[in-house]
Amino acid sequence: MGCPFCDWQSEEMKKRIFYRDKNWFAILAAPFHTQGHTILAATPIGIGCPQEPSLQVLEGLSLALVKTIEALKTVYQPKDVLLTSLRGSEDHFHFHLMPLRKDEEEKWRNSHADPERYCKGHLMEFLGYLEERGDRLAENERKYRCWSKKEQRTNMIESQRDDIEKLRITSGYYE
Repeated sequence: MGCPFCDWQSEEMKKRIFYRDKNWFAILAAPFHTQGHTILAATPIGIGCPQEPSLQVLEGLSLALVKTIEALKTVYQPKDVLLTSLRGSEDHFHFHLMPLRKDEEEKWRNSHADPERYCKGHLMEFLGYLEERGDRLAENERKYRCWSKKEQRTNMIESQRDDIEKLRITSGYYE
């Protein structure tokens, strides 16, 4: 299978995109690690997958981030939005934006009894916790419903349809 982000014009991806400009597009992740988990990916320009930041790839990033974060804050009303550039199993240059609810932040802060650890930024542990929890919930749902990963993804995208429409309206995106 090729890069899923380079296939941004596929029907599945078109259903998930809620912000797009000439260099960036935003989609809700499926499966997600927290409600509103978003991927902001560089739009492929020419031939090849954009794997590294370049001036051409980074052009317009600030506007894309602002539009995407504003939409997430309007629709999900989180305490904050976490931003990370972890690539995971995909080489395509992208960011993860995760709305952080107040109870999630409290759980993160309280899980570190040593304030020095928190100050040193153990955000990665928290993101790892969110990822493991999301993956575990997704796997349990697949087992319970006897779904393949593709069936689960299709169902998740359908269940996010209302949120995607709200995000599109907020960000000003129309197909």
